[in-house]
Amino acid sequence: MQLNIRMDRKTLAVGAVVLTIGLVLAVATYSRTKHAQSPPVPVRVQVVEGAGETSGLRYSANITPREQVELAFKVGGYVHEITAVPGPDGIKRELRAGDHVTRGMVLARLDPQDHAARVNQARAALDEAKASLVQAKKNFERSQSLVVDGYLAKSEFDLSQERLGVARAKVDGARAQLEQASIMLADSQLKSPLDGMVASRSVEHGTLVSSGTKAFVLVDLSSVKAVFGVPDSMQARIKRGAPLSVLVEALGGREFAGTVTAVSPSADAKSRVFDIELTIPNPDAQLKDGMIATVRLEGLGATAPEAVQDGQSVQVLASVPLQSVVRPPDDPNGYMVFVVEDVSGQTVARAKRVELGDVTGRSVLVRGGVRPGQRIVTNGATLIHDGAAVTIVP
Repeated sequence: MQLNIRMDRKTLAVGAVVLTIGLVLAVATYSRTKHAQSPPVPVRVQVVEGAGETSGLRYSANITPREQVELAFKVGGYVHEITAVPGPDGIKRELRAGDHVTRGMVLARLDPQDHAARVNQARAALDEAKASLVQAKKNFERSQSLVVDGYLAKSEFDLSQERLGVARAKVDGARAQLEQASIMLADSQLKSPLDGMVASRSVEHGTLVSSGTKAFVLVDLSSVKAVFGVPDSMQARIKRGAPLSVLVEALGGREFAGTVTAVSPSADAKSRVFDIELTIPNPDAQLKDGMIATVRLEGLGATAPEAVQDGQSVQVLASVPLQSVVRPPDDPNGYMVFVVEDVSGQTVARAKRVELGDVTGRSVLVRGGVRPGQRIVTNGATLIHDGAAVTIVP
């Protein structure tokens, strides 16, 4: 009896252990199966390019005007006149792109007849209101003397006083209408708010325009702005007021000196770079809106990364897009990229630690983890993890 009881207990214990192991294996198998069945994440990739050692940092910048203004009519009407200026041949012609304008210069006029008629109508209404006010004053003064002598009822005096107030209000209203009509007449002329150059003209003689119709775009090129983007590792090194220079290949590689006037405190959501604004004097107007310049940051770049090969120190550099670089989840101060590999017929992303070097335009030089010719994730790097299944999209 006791032997049977002991054997039953032992059998139950062994069964419990086997059941526990089975449950653990089942959970692990389910977890692996569920993970394996996760759909691949769509990503875009780019082939890593090799890069040689560079001197300083170079960025591509866009030249923009110091100020750009879109001018529109405040009132509607037909374009009656576009100001004529002497052309290159000395013959006068209507304003067009490239012509210089000065502050306060009239650029275009609408047909003034309708607005002038409204001014005359408002002026006549004001004269009529003034005449009524004069008559109301006389009646009030007469009523005032009569009521004092007892020849006029108090109610009649109150009525004359009320009529005087109404006449004064009509004068104020008519004066306001005249001012409004005069403003509309003045607004039929479109004037330049700055000394600059015509970038474009959108109206012609005889065009019917409404209030808000854009007519001209003016630019001030007395100085220009060069805007370029830098990564977070460089943003803190560039200070407002720092002198920088740019090279413009379109002008034979001429160098222009400028000053940093703005440093963006937030990065672009897509490229993850910080915009830097450089202001450059442009007294001869050689720098034009839309030109491409190269900004050089001498002495601000990181030391070019090195590796050891056959006992010798050599440069091992690869160029990758800035948007491909992300932070490792376990190292907020580090950097990594995802390399795409084919494993057992499946495309997976592998996290590779890298060290950043100099930045050139929208690319950064890196050492370690990647080599030229490999494919790295450029879009979707923040949505995947090491070993994640991915699908490459164009």
